[in-house]
Amino acid sequence: MINLLIAAETENVAKIGVEPGHTFFMRLRCTQCQEETANAVGVSREMKVEGIRGASVNLQIKCKGCGRSHDVSFDADTPEGEWQAGGPDAQRLATFECRGMEPYECEVRDGFVVTAEDGTKFEDVDLSDDWMDVDQKGNPVSVNNVKTDFTSAKDNKKKKK
Repeated sequence: MINLLIAAETENVAKIGVEPGHTFFMRLRCTQCQEETANAVGVSREMKVEGIRGASVNLQIKCKGCGRSHDVSFDADTPEGEWQAGGPDAQRLATFECRGMEPYECEVRDGFVVTAEDGTKFEDVDLSDDWMDVDQKGNPVSVNNVKTDFTSAKDNKKKKK
């Protein structure tokens, strides 16, 4: 299992999350031959295809380097997470089960939900660049320098103990 973590500099932000069905765009690397995808590949919980052994997966991709088929699925037992003010700098946004491929980069695009400290909700926010708006009380709300990282979900379980 691999966690996608998100970190950002914020002002007057309580939460950053995604809507159900959000498409995450990731660059993937084959664990067999180390071939990398030329472009980011989109994966969403709503995408369903038949996997290698007949199981339902969210993405199946054939490596151009070695020709093997690999798949990526969202962890069914783990809902999407959200970044919350006051928590650690980097927080889990999603968890993936990857077979034969490993994600190494996430492209941040649109589709994010930003909730201001006063409860104002901003939907379909594009965080690929610095973002700013004003909440219902007239206070500035901003998200800057968004960074993502992938970590082993097993590492996180060990840290929690």
